[in-house]
Amino acid sequence: MTRDEDLIEQINTLWLPVYPFMAGHLLAASGVRSGKLLDLGPFAGGIAVSLLAKSSGFRAKVIDPSARVLCSALEWAREQGCSSRLAVQLSPVEPIPEPDGSFDLVAVRGAFFFLTPLLLREVKRVLRPGGFGWLGGGYGPLTPKEVIAPLADRSRRLNEELGKRRITAAKCQELLAGAGLASCAKISTAGGLWIEVMG
Repeated sequence: MTRDEDLIEQINTLWLPVYPFMAGHLLAASGVRSGKLLDLGPFAGGIAVSLLAKSSGFRAKVIDPSARVLCSALEWAREQGCSSRLAVQLSPVEPIPEPDGSFDLVAVRGAFFFLTPLLLREVKRVLRPGGFGWLGGGYGPLTPKEVIAPLADRSRRLNEELGKRRITAAKCQELLAGAGLASCAKISTAGGLWIEVMG
């Protein structure tokens, strides 16, 4: 992926209407009602802040090597009144600089730009037993068409400028096999292409 901070910021801002629906899906799919969320990578922040805004029972952390990504997340959290429950860390995402079993939820949006078997193993490692990881790309299954329609074309163009990789479900299976996670993860094509990792 071409790490163009201007393009990344444009995409993340464009997707602000989508994140609440993605956070809603994460809650519904995981069954987790409180705890700690880790939101990773260049497209992180929006899901974390939306989850915090939806539920006071969560704390969240955003990790990325870009200060701009982290500053945007903090700004959104201040606007939503939940900044006291959001932490950020300027760090590469691989390996994840967190202890084993330290998160209830892990989200990695736009994952196929940079997903590796090591990152998959790391997500599994930092999930507590019973936790849930959601990694992939797409709008998620709960985002209404009327929310997607106004931003879809521009989002597609920006993603192509960043060098978006086309990933198939078969390639996801290869990644899972390479990570040794085939028995504790599954692939979903609801609202995009997603890997669900069970803690």
